[in-house]
Amino acid sequence: MNKSAFILFFLLIFQFSFGQNQNDYEEVKESVISAYNSGNYTAIFDTYSMQMKEALGLEKTETFFKNLKNSAGNIIDSEFLTFNPPYTIYATEFDGGAFMFSLALSENKEITGFKFTPYGKTTNLTEADTMLDLPFEGEWYVVWGGDTKEDNYHVEHPAQTGAFDFLKINDDLKTHDGDGSRNEQYYAFGKEILSPAAGEVVMVVDGIYDNVPGEMNSDFVTGNTVVIKLKEGEYLWLAHFKKHSIQVKEGEQVEEGQLLGLCGNSGNSSEPHLHMHIQDELKMNSAKGLKSYFKRLKVDRKYIENYSPVRGDLIEKI
Repeated sequence: MNKSAFILFFLLIFQFSFGQNQNDYEEVKESVISAYNSGNYTAIFDTYSMQMKEALGLEKTETFFKNLKNSAGNIIDSEFLTFNPPYTIYATEFDGGAFMFSLALSENKEITGFKFTPYGKTTNLTEADTMLDLPFEGEWYVVWGGDTKEDNYHVEHPAQTGAFDFLKINDDLKTHDGDGSRNEQYYAFGKEILSPAAGEVVMVVDGIYDNVPGEMNSDFVTGNTVVIKLKEGEYLWLAHFKKHSIQVKEGEQVEEGQLLGLCGNSGNSSEPHLHMHIQDELKMNSAKGLKSYFKRLKVDRKYIENYSPVRGDLIEKI
């Protein structure tokens, strides 16, 4: 089994509930690494939740890790990278290369999902001609954006290589009030999403339900969606809108700054946020992503022009 094959295999595993204690993640991560390096794959299987054990038996678990060992060798080091619910993500160095090890746990510290994906990939993206304006008011946080795997997990998906994920945070770097169990507690949920440029609306998806935070809908990956044709060869995707909030129709000409809908949590989304990218054709499965620039904005509360945000930026429309 080659590298791309075993990576794809584990993208099919479902996640269920997830724990919140980062020390729990660190403890389980270290136990997985120790068992993996020693070849004790049964010990890893024993830490699965019941659902994981049913979805992935011991034989498949052993086959997966043996193939991983044959392809990449032992794990040398693994350091915390980010938390992207339901996963805690670690930059992980093997004898044969670097991977992102993504781990999801239940409240009982059982493994409910994990995956290994190549890490550190850089891109050489073609730049879109159309300069954009930010699609929202107020200050938002770039949770994924940039040209490397470290900054932007989207680089592994050809159509989404130049994508951004935006969410709102408070001064304590939290995305929500309370326990985060309801969409209404999230600062991004229900915020107006504006058209970043003029163009023709060529696709609208509405009516997809908003997920319970921490759960994702893999059947409708982009959820409620608006796609705008900016020009020939430039299609702007905005995804995860709130159910029944989209205000534009297919065939409509929209202007920069026009209301498109409200930020939601539909599709393959674990909490309310906006996904956005430009690709070179309408069909996502055959398109290539383009690098996007914003003509004017504040970055970390300083004015800047012609900028493409990266992970960790605080950005604001001017």
